Amino acid sequence: MKWKDSYYGWLIELIPLSKGYIFKCWMPNEEIGISNNHIYPSLSQAMMAARTRAKIESVKLSLLSFLKQYYDNYNLTTQEYMELKNSVVNFTKVASQLEMQDF
Repeated sequence: MKWKDSYYGWLIELIPLSKGYIFKCWMPNEEIGISNNHIYPSLSQAMMAARTRAKIESVKLSLLSFLKQYYDNYNLTTQEYMELKNSVVNFTKVASQLEMQDF
């Protein structure tokens, strides 16, 4: 049986497997989906990991949107925009990898 929850605007699905649970997070329009395909031994660990990942992705999407708006409307150069964008993307990759180690 799948478990579903809503968190920070993400739909979280916890899927039981023989060795534990995996999570999938979806935005309401289902255009963006995330999962780390890691098997968590308990339902609560999978839920905590999914919520952490949803927070990380929410921050990334918000910052990238802000940077794009600032680039389009203010004095941010293309190089500054790309460097900031890459920094945000790299940070969220590292944060997502650390998230797996915590659970």
